[in-house]
Amino acid sequence: MSFAIPDADRKLSYECLKSVLQRLEVNFRFRLAQRLPKISLAEKAVPLYISKLSFSDEGFQLDDTKYRFGVLCQSRNGHAPEIVNSDNRRGGRPRDFDRFGFVKRSFPELSPGDLLIQDYSVINPERLSTFESVEARLVSTQRMLSDLEKEKMELENVQENTAEKNSEESDQLDRIREQILSREERLEKINESIQRSKRTLVFEEYIFQRFKCRRDNIPSPYDKHIQLTKTSSDGTVHIERMEYNKTLMEARKYLLCKFLGNRQLAIKINSLSFWVLMGDGLVIGFPEGIKLDVQKLTTSGNVSEVLKRVETVLEHPNRPFVCLESDTFKMEDAQNPKVREAETLALLHIYFLDYVALCREVPNKRIVVTFGGPVLPVHFVTIIEDLIETKGTLGTCYEFAVLRKKKEAKKVLRRIRERFENAVVGERLVTIPLPSELQLDVSYAPYRTYYPDNSFYSDIPMYKIKMEVVQSQTN
Repeated sequence: MSFAIPDADRKLSYECLKSVLQRLEVNFRFRLAQRLPKISLAEKAVPLYISKLSFSDEGFQLDDTKYRFGVLCQSRNGHAPEIVNSDNRRGGRPRDFDRFGFVKRSFPELSPGDLLIQDYSVINPERLSTFESVEARLVSTQRMLSDLEKEKMELENVQENTAEKNSEESDQLDRIREQILSREERLEKINESIQRSKRTLVFEEYIFQRFKCRRDNIPSPYDKHIQLTKTSSDGTVHIERMEYNKTLMEARKYLLCKFLGNRQLAIKINSLSFWVLMGDGLVIGFPEGIKLDVQKLTTSGNVSEVLKRVETVLEHPNRPFVCLESDTFKMEDAQNPKVREAETLALLHIYFLDYVALCREVPNKRIVVTFGGPVLPVHFVTIIEDLIETKGTLGTCYEFAVLRKKKEAKKVLRRIRERFENAVVGERLVTIPLPSELQLDVSYAPYRTYYPDNSFYSDIPMYKIKMEVVQSQTN
């Protein structure tokens, strides 16, 4: 049997090229099209599947690759405070600056395709200060540091009294030792206070410099560049820098349009996320005319407002989401059709919400709550009573990962067992028989959170209470 040797000089047909491109990892696919411009038309023509597209004020994550944008500040005097060096080590501050060095808290005029997730809050802490008030804080910190250093010097210059070593003066020796120990403890505390005051002074000088530049109408003493830091799933880091002649929002949009623009087909995305802190702003610079086929949507900001704006980029605006997740959900959002139609409603670290009322109000068969609270045993009993009465159909499932201790989870199951006399009790499970050959399983289990976009909430041990309607297991 003979085998034909492939011809290395033979080019792929257009259809074969499209088939190959469609199977490539998405970030590698973009990089390949950038290096080989001749295949760019084919790359844009074939379907694009993205597992995860997540946005924050720092940039975006495309599957397992992160694209972070920041402004690097290089001092023209050769010396920069630690706050600037710290920002630079992280790839630059993800905020725009004006010519005096103040952080901008407003967006330029939106362009076609831009999607406003959340605007900046009206209050800008820096704008509430004046030159005089900032200067007064600086002088106060300088005076405090001077007083601490003077006190330290006085303590160090205290002469230790020598004591005669005889048995009759043993009490006096003990008092001298106590005085020496007390002086050393005071010196240690003063040294700690001096270090804190020095750090505060550096920060106050950095802030004062901005106000001084604005008063004298001179530019900030820093040269600025935009840095793009690309971190691949294997930890490989690639850095690009450019002149600071455009805003970060414009830089992010340029790259996003390069990746996602001019597509002939809707982009299929399993999970689309928008993360923004309260008071901060976020605009997504999508290409004009883009269409997204999204399964799961996670959003910060005003949920109902975001859902209304997102509709403009959805290929199927009337199709329910498989999962809708929010970290800023409010009770009035429960009336939004998109919220009510989602297969799963997931709420993340929302602490001021009546979860009993929510479970009564929304028709979603699956509700997942993580870092919510407080949810007491009596609340769980009420939720179960309402579930049995109104939504006890096969597949209904509520999960609450809100308990920090195992004994709290046990207390919940004990209270449920006391309320429902027909319940069947297991070690970590209480089963309540339901009509139509169904049963409600209430269980608890350890639960570890993992939110790669928000390290503060990642990997914290919790206990989850799960309430699920299943087919009866009795014979």
